[in-house]
Amino acid sequence: MLRPERLEDQVQFLLSTLIQREVRDPDLGFLTITAVRLSGDRGVAKIYYTVMPLAGENEEATTARSRKALGRAAGFLRTQLAARLKLRRVPELRFFPDATLEAGNKMEELFTELEKERAARPPSDEPAPDGEEKA
Repeated sequence: MLRPERLEDQVQFLLSTLIQREVRDPDLGFLTITAVRLSGDRGVAKIYYTVMPLAGENEEATTARSRKALGRAAGFLRTQLAARLKLRRVPELRFFPDATLEAGNKMEELFTELEKERAARPPSDEPAPDGEEKA
C-alpha cells in the first residue's frame, strides 16, 4: 500500500501526462495540474488545476470551459488511472480551479502598496538609538 503523499504524486503525474497526451478536447486549453489531495479513505481525489487564458478571452471563461471539459473526461481519466495504478479502488475525480496563484499575486500587490505608502511617509520623530535627541 502506497503512502498517501506518494499516491497523490503518482496520480498528479499520471493525470498530467494523460491530459497532455490522450485527452483530445479543444476546450481544455493550456491546463496544468497543480495538486492532488486524497480523502482519508482514498475514495475521492480533489484535483486542483490552473489554466492559461487564450488570446482575447478572459480567465473566467477559459476556466469554465476547462472545468466542463474535465468533467466530460473524468470517466476516461479514472479508467486510465485504474489501468496504470494497482489499486483495488480508484478514487473518484473531482476538479477544482486553483486560486493560490491569484491569492499570491494579490498579496504581492498589497505588499507593494504598503512599501509605496511607507516610502511616501515623512520620517518619524523617533529618538536616536543612543538616547540623544535630534536637533
